[in-house]
Amino acid sequence: MEVFRDLSGVRKDRECVLTVGTFDGVHRGHQFIIAELKKRAQAGGLRTTLVTFEPHPQLVLKSSAKPALQILTTIAEKLQILEQLNLDRVVVIEFTREFASTSSQDFVRRILFESIGFQEIVIGHDHAFGKNREGDIATLRQLAAEIGFRVDELPAFTIDDGVISSTAIRNLLHDGRVQEANRYLGQNYSLSATVIKGEGRGKRLNFPTANLKPDAESKLIPGDGVYAVHLKIAERLFKGMMNIGVRPTFGEMKHTIEVHIFNFDDAIYGKHLTVYFVDKIRDEMRFAGPAELIKQLEEDKTKSLKILQN
Repeated sequence: MEVFRDLSGVRKDRECVLTVGTFDGVHRGHQFIIAELKKRAQAGGLRTTLVTFEPHPQLVLKSSAKPALQILTTIAEKLQILEQLNLDRVVVIEFTREFASTSSQDFVRRILFESIGFQEIVIGHDHAFGKNREGDIATLRQLAAEIGFRVDELPAFTIDDGVISSTAIRNLLHDGRVQEANRYLGQNYSLSATVIKGEGRGKRLNFPTANLKPDAESKLIPGDGVYAVHLKIAERLFKGMMNIGVRPTFGEMKHTIEVHIFNFDDAIYGKHLTVYFVDKIRDEMRFAGPAELIKQLEEDKTKSLKILQN
């Protein structure tokens, strides 16, 4: 898969089918669009091109009146998933306030058609683009008639009559409903982070934990609680359980993300790892003291191992 991070380096290619969008999470709705993109390209002997944006447009156009957007995938995570979907090329457009002022017609004509090139475009049912999201399917059909390309609008992708969207997945993760979120994503939700120095309290309880600092401040952290997780450290896979919250048993208020890795005793301060959320075990709780907490942690470990063996 060719990846272009600068429009000036893109070679115009009219022999392709193109799709465009933010693709945050690259969830099953996005995967449906990409599958249709590939099907149409194969039928016409064409290449596939996906155009996306970095950073997420809502991070650039954020309003102080609304909570900041939390993204499902960093650009590195997004490209990693797209690589697995066997696309021919991905063009990442830097999204700035200046770029946001581009009209929908200028975006399609000057950037997509003249700079990147395509002869067929595939879009989702609710796709909007250009300044103030003014462009829609009618805009594309008008331009298609004027400058010569085909337009394919796809229906919404649903599961159990529910339309899959990045917003719906964010809401599920905020509620700790990771199994449902994973079903919508088509893969386990992941968090990439660096191990930082903690209080060392877990080690004194015989449950040592790695405290984590996420790679991106804008990355969504699932709701507080205890989770069964898989981990990847230097291409090695492990099982573990993660706690997200404030550790109320010890009267702390600082929000932390920490993971206990089963059958692991290596020093990993400063190391990079990726956590894959499988299921939530329980909400965060306050215990009478360390002994009661240790008893619960043993139960959590048993539950986690049972979940992770499935």
